[in-house]
Amino acid sequence: MKRPRRGIRRTSVLGVASAVMAAALAGPALAGTQATKGPTVKLVAAQKDITVQSLGGAVILDPGIYVVSLGSALQLDVQRASYTEPITVAQVIHLPGGSLTTPWPASVLDGFYGLRDFAHLTVANATGKVVASSPEELCPNSDSPQRAVPNSVQTSPFPQACALDPFAKGLVMGIAKGWGVDSFVSLFHLAPATYKVTATVAPQFMRLLDITPANATASVNVTVTKGSAGGAARRIRPQAAALPELPAAPVTTRPPESALPDLVTLPAWGIDTAHLAGRDLLDFSATVWVGGNGPLDVQGFRVNSSPVMTAYQYFWQNGQVIGRARAGTMGFDSQPGHNHWHFEQFAAYTLLGQGGKVAVHSQKTGFCISPTDPVDLLLPDAVWQPSFVGFANQCGSPTALWVQEMMPVGWGDTYMQSLAGQAFDITRLPNGTYDIEVAANPEHVLYETNTRDNVSLREVILGGTPGHRTVKVPAWHGIDPES
Repeated sequence: MKRPRRGIRRTSVLGVASAVMAAALAGPALAGTQATKGPTVKLVAAQKDITVQSLGGAVILDPGIYVVSLGSALQLDVQRASYTEPITVAQVIHLPGGSLTTPWPASVLDGFYGLRDFAHLTVANATGKVVASSPEELCPNSDSPQRAVPNSVQTSPFPQACALDPFAKGLVMGIAKGWGVDSFVSLFHLAPATYKVTATVAPQFMRLLDITPANATASVNVTVTKGSAGGAARRIRPQAAALPELPAAPVTTRPPESALPDLVTLPAWGIDTAHLAGRDLLDFSATVWVGGNGPLDVQGFRVNSSPVMTAYQYFWQNGQVIGRARAGTMGFDSQPGHNHWHFEQFAAYTLLGQGGKVAVHSQKTGFCISPTDPVDLLLPDAVWQPSFVGFANQCGSPTALWVQEMMPVGWGDTYMQSLAGQAFDITRLPNGTYDIEVAANPEHVLYETNTRDNVSLREVILGGTPGHRTVKVPAWHGIDPES
């Protein structure tokens, strides 16, 4: 569930030797760290020379240039007080006597997606002529950060992703002390030859982070060779961490509010029309996220070889399971793009006409609940770094006896309805004004702290002619992701 964006978002980092990185940082660079004044941020190339393949003239270029934070962590808190107020960003520096918070101009942000135009990537040929260039956004929350120096902390505490949903509320972005992120990946059209690729931090970020000119640039020699379709490297996401062993949990029908989640729906976004197989479709994306006091933990158990699992909601307090309650069912979805177990009462999508009358139901009826999108990581009980982000393998195989689907506080599950025939079929629907309704916990089988925020509406105006339908989407509280 990835947000379309300029360039290519990093999914993993392969083949970087830690010894090379340590050597690049072990010398005078460490002497300049600012232990009490905040991080020393610098660009570091993991290798001086790399070789990449051109496929049909196109090169996916990952120069292996890292943004590294030395001396202390780089931390940015990004939030909006309400949906009618602008997004703000502040740098947080943790000092022995407390924390220092410094506001940054909001113009540095690309919403909750990252730091806009943090650096610039240039590609020069053998004569020094720049033949390609690209502005590079930085999401410090890499899903595969790298330790940059031997004395760095063992694990990074920061989230593994920036937000996908434009209606996110709060996010922590950061690079741990002594760690780096490889964030610059772009698509270029380059002929086979040797080039010099240089990344340079933008002047405004040099000023905000007090980055010296020497630390603000790094270069790599890149040899482009002609490749074949079968020669592309396959990027493999690391396996999800093992699920915790759960203690016996007594059945309860009155779980304490202090252990309950709050399921919240965000308005639909990424709304567009499509024509496929003779049908007119209305595509959209939608997020249901978890606030409240505890995670949403739904577990399914097979009974007597049944094709349907009996589901239970488990309640956590102080890191321990304190109880469980019956909560709907799970069924296995073998359709393309799924092939895993779905909790069947998580959410429902409906297109409403005048007077709230149902015009079309979405075919999406089950969900593999998983944290795909940070929505508000500044909540008191938010988890910055779940044991997994995305779907990995936690939603089970056809032969599973037990499935646990879990989403921590502060995270959301985003679905794009263009997948697997889930979009609204508007072929026979007249033009006019409608609302996309996103409803969480529609059958009220899950225990929550609050159900008043379980439904959201987003207005859409359908137009056009059969085979060429159009949609206009008014801004929601001034937020206009479709523009």
